[in-house]
Amino acid sequence: MAMTAPAAGEKICNGESITAAAAVWQDDAGNDFRLAELRGHPVVISMFFASCEGVCVVTKNDMQAVEASLPAAVRDRTIFVLVTLAPDRDTAAVLKQYRIDQGLAEKRWRLLRGSPAATAALAAQIRIGYGRDSAGVFRHSSEITVLDEAGKILQQQDGLHADLAATVKALTVADREN
Repeated sequence: MAMTAPAAGEKICNGESITAAAAVWQDDAGNDFRLAELRGHPVVISMFFASCEGVCVVTKNDMQAVEASLPAAVRDRTIFVLVTLAPDRDTAAVLKQYRIDQGLAEKRWRLLRGSPAATAALAAQIRIGYGRDSAGVFRHSSEITVLDEAGKILQQQDGLHADLAATVKALTVADREN
């Protein structure tokens, strides 16, 4: 399978804030959303597609476990973001239904879709590899990325069922520093 993002160990981004990107996304309510709106908050971000029954379920569950493990004050300031890798299929209505089905609180969770170019650029920045395998099945990697309040990468969790304590610690330490 040809992946569209850098391999593990490659430079994640050029040190610029991910939230500086000019792309306009759409949230699950159908409203325009810019990643700059995340500034001022610690962010936990990953990519998924709503109909995925494998990697995406584990990633979302891991993100919910991080959310549940945070001290209340940190949890209240943290924003959790899932960006679809399939914006052609995952319409705002599909994302809204996913939010309802998964019990993702509107206060803390953002579900976004963007153009193919914006999606590919964000995937590259946060090291999400994706594409179709030789059988035409859509495959992707699993990364959970923590951004600081300026939108810069603070920590990344590679793979499924990784030790979530490091992610919780990164968010808690970052909150104390701000």
